[in-house]
Amino acid sequence: MAQKEEITERNVRFRNQLAALGKGEILEKEPLCKHTSFDIGGPADFFIRPRTEQEMVAVVRLTRACGLPLMVIGRGTNLLVADGGVRGVVLDLSLACRQLEVCSGGVLVGAAVSIKELLDFCLCRELGGLEFMAGIPGSLGGAIRVNAGAWGKSIGELVDVVRGYDFPGQAISLESSRLHFCYRQSNLAEDVIITEAELMLSPALSEVIKKQMEEFQRRRLSQPWDQKSAGSVFKNPPGATAGKLIEESGCKGLRIGGAEVSLKHANFIINRGGATASEVKELIEKVQGKVKRRFGVKLETEILLVGEE
Repeated sequence: MAQKEEITERNVRFRNQLAALGKGEILEKEPLCKHTSFDIGGPADFFIRPRTEQEMVAVVRLTRACGLPLMVIGRGTNLLVADGGVRGVVLDLSLACRQLEVCSGGVLVGAAVSIKELLDFCLCRELGGLEFMAGIPGSLGGAIRVNAGAWGKSIGELVDVVRGYDFPGQAISLESSRLHFCYRQSNLAEDVIITEAELMLSPALSEVIKKQMEEFQRRRLSQPWDQKSAGSVFKNPPGATAGKLIEESGCKGLRIGGAEVSLKHANFIINRGGATASEVKELIEKVQGKVKRRFGVKLETEILLVGEE
């Protein structure tokens, strides 16, 4: 009871000071299902969408001063938010951090810029190297944090500099020599808020770039991007693909409540309508169990599970 009263007191203090700041769009008890591609997730205590990087820093510092937890989201394309939601502050960067310009050796990209926007920009300016990202949803910040990629390539290979802030609100800049990327992960700490990055790209003819992008998008036709999901659920284990292991374990079409293993691609779980996070989590565990029994392989999740049950 005492802990609950303390949390309530902190929230009230934060609300009052936030109102005085007047920084961006501020929503309380905002359902996070409205902000994820899965269309699943309980409420955030505070959902804040700052309009500028400066507003974002002010909110981050206030959150720290009030002792509240902080979570940053972009476009919510690889998140499974628990049914109980997220305590503290959820910071949505979709309005801030949107710079996009050519720089020496490549492009300077804000964390909130979508992958599609970035690819269109590069195509118009005949800058190649990112074609393999065609069809990948989400924004640059999230893509860098999880080292997104496809077809044997990852965005981390192209990152020259990452800039942002830590949770105390101090500016940071990390050059490639301090960044370490591996399969679907990076060494960026959880308390690093990415605001922009410089990517190293090469001159290329627009017709060549367009042709490669179309080829990568064609390959994605085997995946159910037209349905509510969080993308690939599991990482590929060494020497195999998660989708093949799941399919050969008899999991295609497996369903719990509104959550179903896609019939189109077994490494996708789709929300057939009204699915809860607990149903998706139960289905994930069931798939992991069946693959483990059949192949002796424990599949690791690629999507991020956040929040309270």
